[in-house]
Amino acid sequence: MNVQDDEHNQTGAAAFADFAERQSRSPQSDRLSPTDDSQASSEQNHSSVIPPRFRLLFVSNQRPEWVGFALRLDAIGCEEPRLEWASNAEEMLKLLSNHSYDCLLIQADVEGRHNCGELLQAIRVSGCDEPIVLVSPVPDDRLALAACEFQAELLVSPAGWDSPALLDYVQRALWVQQLQEDHHRLQVENHRRLVRERDEAERLLNQQRSMVEQLQTLVYPGEFEPSAGEAPAEQSVPEVSMSDAQIPADIPEYYHELLRTYVIMGSGSLKDEIIQIAELLAAARLTSRQVLEFHLECVETIVRGLGNRSSRHVMSRADLLALEMMVHLGECYQKRLSE
Repeated sequence: MNVQDDEHNQTGAAAFADFAERQSRSPQSDRLSPTDDSQASSEQNHSSVIPPRFRLLFVSNQRPEWVGFALRLDAIGCEEPRLEWASNAEEMLKLLSNHSYDCLLIQADVEGRHNCGELLQAIRVSGCDEPIVLVSPVPDDRLALAACEFQAELLVSPAGWDSPALLDYVQRALWVQQLQEDHHRLQVENHRRLVRERDEAERLLNQQRSMVEQLQTLVYPGEFEPSAGEAPAEQSVPEVSMSDAQIPADIPEYYHELLRTYVIMGSGSLKDEIIQIAELLAAARLTSRQVLEFHLECVETIVRGLGNRSSRHVMSRADLLALEMMVHLGECYQKRLSE
């Protein structure tokens, strides 16, 4: 039911228009008081969340007198609102199944105040996520609990639909719904970004593992060529586990902590620690391929334990550590050769 076509609610429009015209002709209207400024700011906030074609559903036993509310909407720029009415819960659910509304205004005693929680539950179970404002003439704890449970606003006012605070509660309900939608959208975008970063981290780890395998083919070039009459194997590069690399027992935990600290702090003051662990790896006679393979295992462990945190920063810092470690490891072996 369009407000402009509702003859029942046009009786008070002329009187309201005359009152507005007298106020505009008043000499004091040229000067705005601080209260007028705050009211103008409030109206501007209303217009930012209430659309021009605002569609609202009233639910009450008797037909509401919504002329005053419609004129308040018109004052904030909502010139073509559609205000509809449902006399009971069955009619309301039928309308919700066929139409969508920007907000629902429910009189608290539509089914008795103690059944309002069941009414709100039926609305949410039906898939209706529209903002809801409950209007009650008296305070009621059960209404407050139901409003909190089903994300609804509760207006307690003896004036009912004619309360000047009704528009503020509608605006706040719309604003809360907008915040929830923005929060959900940001969560989805953040989850997608994390998934992309995890895929990118896994791709980089696979590329670095393939580089390790290529290094091994340089050391064992004959192992990669299949013999005559023998079908090529899926992976002819000999596998060397890190347990066969004779890594000292205290190095894995120490290197893992070094990697975590490097990811958080950067190189900074860790140069001495990097040189120390490079000397330990050189003393264990580990090749550059074995050190890089060991490094990738530690990086993979950290990336898997990130949870919902970003992995792009970890990969970039881990690559810098691997580069710095290879440089110091090469210098250690060069010193041993010169000796």
